[in-house]
Amino acid sequence: MSSKAKLGRLIVFLGPDGAGKSTLLALVEAELTTRSTYCRSYYFAPGFLKRYRPKGAASITANPHKGRQYSSLLVIAKITLMLFEFCMGMRRVQKQHDILLFDRFIHDLLVDPRRYRMDRLRWWMRAMLALAPKPDLLIVVSAPADLIHSRKQEVSFEETERQVIAYKALAEQFSNSLVIENTGTPEEAATAVITHMDI
Repeated sequence: MSSKAKLGRLIVFLGPDGAGKSTLLALVEAELTTRSTYCRSYYFAPGFLKRYRPKGAASITANPHKGRQYSSLLVIAKITLMLFEFCMGMRRVQKQHDILLFDRFIHDLLVDPRRYRMDRLRWWMRAMLALAPKPDLLIVVSAPADLIHSRKQEVSFEETERQVIAYKALAEQFSNSLVIENTGTPEEAATAVITHMDI
């Protein structure tokens, strides 16, 4: 058996704040655990470098776009560091688990670069991110913009609306993707994900 066959499946959850990514991921992880699937969840990065390792209880981001945006030189440096983190870290953690679940991932930069202090998406940023590990399954968690914005108002309604469209467009760029319209119960959304995963 090749080393590639031994690597765990990489499942990534993306979507606007308030779409329900974290809740859905937790339900999927719980269901996989009941099926004796060796899985683990991460936030954004695999934690190869110390700076990307969890630092205790997650804090609520009141304004993800607040703060100084980086210059082009700093953006290049940050993406380079991220690529090192993801390329080195992913293979290590994929060898340790059957399935890895990520709440956000490096491809989140393609939709919301301002969250990562990168101002706007440039063509050379897209070219750099093409070098990142690709998810085996990309799940975009979505809902009508007014519903999402009623849950969280970290960004303007217009930005929420833009992100809803942009995340769905991103899903179309991946060969294996699933868009979940999270308008029912979280359990219904989790069932749809598990069914698509065919575990």
